[in-house]
Amino acid sequence: MTSPDDACKPEAAPSSSAVSHRAEPDHAGSVLCRLLIGHPDVVDIEILGQTEILEGITSYSLGVLLPGGRELYIDVEDAPAAPPASERRQAP
Repeated sequence: MTSPDDACKPEAAPSSSAVSHRAEPDHAGSVLCRLLIGHPDVVDIEILGQTEILEGITSYSLGVLLPGGRELYIDVEDAPAAPPASERRQAP
């Protein structure tokens, strides 16, 4: 597998302090890639595609290559953050 997303490459995975200073937040696919690429059983990761499911919710499909040629396929959704509890309406 080859990775179209630089965030999936181990040498490109930034430190957590570098991530927090980016202008745009990471999408769910790149965050999951960085989490998985450090695992000793992960040989390679590829972002296979992305689709907007609903307005503001994007699904990322990942292919994860494991030792022995075994592959996992993972879908992860990226949704907007919920408003803070102080902004939510309280039930009467």
